Amino acid sequence: MVDNFSIGLTHVLMAIALWRLLYRSDLDREVSPRAQWQQDRDAERNARPDA
Repeated sequence: MVDNFSIGLTHVLMAIALWRLLYRSDLDREVSPRAQWQQDRDAERNARPDA
């Protein structure tokens, strides 16, 4: 019983991880993570008023 539970639990957890990975919005982007970070940084700098 415990063996079936542990096997079932690990499979459910892997299925949840797969589900979360497949529905990430950044999977549809062709931009590298570094380029995306730079774009976000530049947008944040441009949004702030200069003091």
